[in-house]
Amino acid sequence: MVMMIKVKSFFSKIKRVFKNKYFLLVFFTVLIVGGILIYMEYKKPIQNVTNTIIKSSESPPDTRVQSKLMGIKVDPSVLDKKISAVVIENHPDARPQSGLDKASIVYETLAEGGITRFLAIFQENEASEIGPVRSVRIYFLDWVLEYDALFAHVGGNASGLDQIGPLGIQDINQFWNSGYFWRDNSRYAPHNVYTTTDKLRVAGEKAGYPTTSNFAGHTFKEDKKLEERPQSAQFTVGFSGGSFDPTYIYDRNTNTWLRSQVGVPFKEKITGVQIAPKNVIVEFANFSYTINYKGEQTTRIGNVGSGRALFYIDGGQIEGVWQKASKNAKTIFTDTLGNEIKLNPGQTWIEVVPTGNIVNYSKT
Repeated sequence: MVMMIKVKSFFSKIKRVFKNKYFLLVFFTVLIVGGILIYMEYKKPIQNVTNTIIKSSESPPDTRVQSKLMGIKVDPSVLDKKISAVVIENHPDARPQSGLDKASIVYETLAEGGITRFLAIFQENEASEIGPVRSVRIYFLDWVLEYDALFAHVGGNASGLDQIGPLGIQDINQFWNSGYFWRDNSRYAPHNVYTTTDKLRVAGEKAGYPTTSNFAGHTFKEDKKLEERPQSAQFTVGFSGGSFDPTYIYDRNTNTWLRSQVGVPFKEKITGVQIAPKNVIVEFANFSYTINYKGEQTTRIGNVGSGRALFYIDGGQIEGVWQKASKNAKTIFTDTLGNEIKLNPGQTWIEVVPTGNIVNYSKT
């Protein structure tokens, strides 16, 4: 009963309040203003969420730059990163080699007995195993100087060793730097010496050599579009015949040249991938053969000067010229009209063969 009286008293007070016209004015004003504020607050969060979504979808700016040896996108700190040049053998007992797939540029030319040998130039990529590392030959020094590179090798021909000091080569000879190399017991000597790019840089720093390289890079272009590429192409480089004449078969989809040796895919030891450069250059140079003062057979190559060149890019063959003004100078590659050759971004192999040797090319 008491509760009923209290409820009736409450509603009676409410009626009296609502009969007051001033209260009604204030009440409806508050109601309208409150509704407007609620509506504005409702709209505001939606706008903020939209702005947040737009901002989060924006990609950070790409600060990478084009590298000078491979033409790939790299951090600016890589541009002048110290280059390592490593002599790697190509005797059948040395295959498969390690690290060739990580090289920016690979030179191949004749050593003795018709056997070819490589000089692998490393900068953009790190290699956890490089080898088998073998001995120096005098013509390698002209290319090492071109890149202001550390030079890794295991001893060598006296003609080459004698020029390392006078030419100011940044030498990392395994004979005096064995801590930066190792021997793989699964292979027999001399086909079992290996190193890494990191070990060579550390060795160079310990020797007091510059920690960056001062060199001129190549000029690059974009790959041709798929529809502009030939269906198939291939060529064989004539070195000495038999097992030392590499064949390159064009892969249209990847726009690369798949390397084979004696009909067998030329693969990297660690990854098992087939070597497939984007560009292959054939340099024709004058070779001479002598016996040095120690009775060693010595091959000499006329790297300084000029000569005919062939360029295999985008599945095609371009006739041209190579020119190297001095031992330290960059080798310039041009077509027959004097226009500089532009390479596709990626690895380049340079095959240096005697003038007059044959290169057989075909395409469809």
